[in-house]
Amino acid sequence: MSLVESVMAIVIVSGLLVVALNAAGASRVGQRSLSERGVGQLLAAALMSEILAQPYKDAADTGSNGPESGESNGTRAGFDDVDDYQLWTESPPKNQDGSVIPDRIGWRRSVVVTYVEPDDLTHVRLGDGGAKRITVTVLFNSREAAVFQAIRTGEPEGLIETLPDLF
Repeated sequence: MSLVESVMAIVIVSGLLVVALNAAGASRVGQRSLSERGVGQLLAAALMSEILAQPYKDAADTGSNGPESGESNGTRAGFDDVDDYQLWTESPPKNQDGSVIPDRIGWRRSVVVTYVEPDDLTHVRLGDGGAKRITVTVLFNSREAAVFQAIRTGEPEGLIETLPDLF
């Protein structure tokens, strides 16, 4: 075997090694992204379930969209209707009682509650028309991991639909 053949074999093996390492790295990045989306969807679903379990509006409704006086003390424990969650954000994610969910550093959950037209759920209203759109967004290291939307009405059934935005 000549020196030229040896050099060619080394070049070919090196090239194959680079391709294999790139494929393994891409696979790992894909697995991590899939894992982040899964955790994000679980965090979004848990908060959305908590919100949808609340009444449409407070018995002492002041007409404002957001927590009434004395309902927010840094936790969600005092929230007693859907619109109390308006502009709620937390990082790291916490349980309703304010205890931190373990191993979720770098995660952020936020909520937006808007009034929408009951006949056209894409049209935002300034005041209450009988329907609220709830959007829960979960970020991991400033990247969107999950977005869940639901429509809540004041009707006895209360929930029109829940719409997870899947990637």
